[in-house]
Amino acid sequence: MISTVALGIGAIHLVKPDVKIDGVTLVLAVIALVPWLGDLFESIELPGGAKLQYRKLEERLEAAEQRAEEVQLAVTDASRQARVALVASANESVREEGADEAVRRLLDEFTNLRRSTPSGPARTYRQELIFAELIKLAPQLADFDIAGALGSADDASRLTAYARLYACPEGDFLPTLVEAAAEEVIPFGQFWALRAVSAVIDAVGPDNVQLGTVRRLRSCLARIPQSAVDRAHLLRAILGRLEAAAD
Repeated sequence: MISTVALGIGAIHLVKPDVKIDGVTLVLAVIALVPWLGDLFESIELPGGAKLQYRKLEERLEAAEQRAEEVQLAVTDASRQARVALVASANESVREEGADEAVRRLLDEFTNLRRSTPSGPARTYRQELIFAELIKLAPQLADFDIAGALGSADDASRLTAYARLYACPEGDFLPTLVEAAAEEVIPFGQFWALRAVSAVIDAVGPDNVQLGTVRRLRSCLARIPQSAVDRAHLLRAILGRLEAAAD
């Protein structure tokens, strides 16, 4: 449209050279064009020294927004980990029940909670308390089949496996854990599955992670919804560490 108007003005000037464009019209034309020039120029210097900068300002705003979002995600993530760690490290009251029975009770509570309470901060908070208890108890389970739990269709069993590997990272289960994290359908479960992945990678070292596992994590990132910023941020951080180690 801008090009058409300019050609039209040029045609009018050729057909009717007597037609004059006064200063006000010229200024208005320039003002109308200014917003469009940002796609073409980095800056425009006006008479008198005034300078309009476009691209750099836009890039700075985008970078500032991205940094603010990353800081907020980091703070939220640290808060969740601290809350779980606080509960997990607290002195547990003496119970007559054993670890197996206590875990069974927690998993029933987790299942009932998801059935009876709508999604939201309140349910997430209670789920974190349950997960913190699982972190304490899962390492005490006798004959716990980690691989079987990771591949189980039961949500609570998978959560127990995530808690076990988060508390006691074992490199042998990393590929299976990554597969479980990639296929996890519960957002809360996937977050802590990725946290367990991060813990296992810390234990084995990023240099020892197989390329196939890295590729699976990348495909997992591509499938995470845009609204799940916490999981996407966590997974990008994991991949960043792996890529840095590869370089």
